[in-house]
Amino acid sequence: MKSRYLYNPFTQIAGLKSFIMGIFGLLITTYLAFNTGTHFYGLLNIDFAKDSDYWVYLMENLSNWLFLSIFLYISGLILSKSKIRAIDTFGTTLLSRIPLILAPLIRTIPLFQSFVIGSWEMYLIMGLYLGSLIWAIILLFNAFKISCNLRNERLIVSFIISILLSEVCTKLVLKLLT
Repeated sequence: MKSRYLYNPFTQIAGLKSFIMGIFGLLITTYLAFNTGTHFYGLLNIDFAKDSDYWVYLMENLSNWLFLSIFLYISGLILSKSKIRAIDTFGTTLLSRIPLILAPLIRTIPLFQSFVIGSWEMYLIMGLYLGSLIWAIILLFNAFKISCNLRNERLIVSFIISILLSEVCTKLVLKLLT
């Protein structure tokens, strides 16, 4: 496997294939998040508390993915001169979230299941999450770039705005639901 596939697999994987792989990743991430108490309150937020039902963890992952996909897709429709396929945008956005599985996965290790605030375990988990978040954002950027065929300022500005709008909408929906 070439190393470029670690940050841009979307030249080979898109459409229904990325959607199916992404759904599988989302379900595994949600399952692990529920079992370890790892909350994803949007793409940019993580919290640890075993205080919710399974549907809350599922809604966290689904709402962030859906809002992000919708805003990226709308940006592509408005700004791109190419024909944009919803399955490409939604599928590659979903697939780009797979690195986020690392935080709940490490929390399955007994040493990291519970930790004291300010402990080395907490810093290790947060560092791992930060690394997986950076990886997911790089994947997301490349997914958006390829699926919507955008470049330069249009790409960067619409990408940032889409993430911010997605964060706000996800938080609002989750606040209403919980």
